[in-house]
Amino acid sequence: MSFESDINRFVDKVKKRQEAIHREAANEIHRSIVKGSEVTGSPGQPVDTGYLKGSWQIRFIEPLLAAIITFVKYAPNIEENIGRGGKPMTLKSKVGGFHSVKLTKAGFGKILNLARIRVVK
Repeated sequence: MSFESDINRFVDKVKKRQEAIHREAANEIHRSIVKGSEVTGSPGQPVDTGYLKGSWQIRFIEPLLAAIITFVKYAPNIEENIGRGGKPMTLKSKVGGFHSVKLTKAGFGKILNLARIRVVK
């Protein structure tokens, strides 16, 4: 074993751990937005028909790049609690609520710490 091979093994180990933490964090972010999270306080998506909840997709674009998206046109209104005429919406669902994306973003540090703990175990 050479010093160079030791360094290369260490670099590979760090890259794999970094990718695993990223995957774990991205999956937890998706869960927080869609289903809600005790970590972020996100209520998750409100469920009437399930269409909005099912529309949120996670895509792993590169080892350290993921996108969590929805193409539902009214998703921003649900997120911001903006109804017709700019008035607040009335939440009809017993599951989920408003501001899931905002609360998930605000809790990103907690999600990252959780992902690190899960991967390092």
